[in-house]
Amino acid sequence: MVMPRMGRALRPNIPGGTYHVMNRGNRKESIFADDCDRRQFLRTLIEEQAIHGVKILGGTLMKNHLHLVVVTLHGNLSDFMEQQEGRFARYSNWRHQRVGHLFQGPFRHVLIESDIHLLTALCYVFMNPVAAGQATQLESYKWSTYAATAGYTNVPAYLSIDWLEALFPNLPLVEAQQRLRQTMGGVRPVVTYVREMELYVGPATIHEVIRSYTAEQFDLSTMPRVYRTALRPSLNALLLEAAGDRPRSVWEARVSYGYRNVEIGESCTSNQQP
Repeated sequence: MVMPRMGRALRPNIPGGTYHVMNRGNRKESIFADDCDRRQFLRTLIEEQAIHGVKILGGTLMKNHLHLVVVTLHGNLSDFMEQQEGRFARYSNWRHQRVGHLFQGPFRHVLIESDIHLLTALCYVFMNPVAAGQATQLESYKWSTYAATAGYTNVPAYLSIDWLEALFPNLPLVEAQQRLRQTMGGVRPVVTYVREMELYVGPATIHEVIRSYTAEQFDLSTMPRVYRTALRPSLNALLLEAAGDRPRSVWEARVSYGYRNVEIGESCTSNQQP
């Protein structure tokens, strides 16, 4: 019997998973010497994105570290990041006549499990340049996707902003971008978003509650449904257990456990009191 090697954690490869990935330079040194390096990183990103079928929702390239928020529809986060970082590291070593590791180690990741978590991750990514003193305004930092996402500049070929209309439902893209600007302009953007979304998601609007960007990515993925259904509680148990908080139970059924909208609707109907 062959025992697995210890010392390196298994990489996440969840089809339809949304991730915040990050890495920094070896010994905290620079990854990008100049804009030429950053442009090459983005050229490689476009190619690897097409090869691996991933969606880039946001990102920021700093001097000695980087952040990306990605959706891996085919469960290939490891392959995508290893190819992206490997290709860029080889280019960087060739261009700057170096040898050795460019990155500090394997990329780090956080699995994003809800739309609020998604917004939190994107806020962190967008605010990085301002927090580091590299910019005074979010939209002024050239190597962040915030300006394109918020409508200040054109959307580049590698960037997907469909999450924006999902997080601000019932609004056209231009208005959703405006709402994002207002949200990001607050002292606590995520708190501002949650409060404002009360206008769109109330206790009686079940249809709006079950609308979720992160959950829809699972539906679009190639993951066998059995992966998500294993060990999850029944719909009846979920809905009856939280009878006093129906919107929350519906959201949990949709986002956390992957039940389909039609299944939730049928269960809600059957569980209504006569």
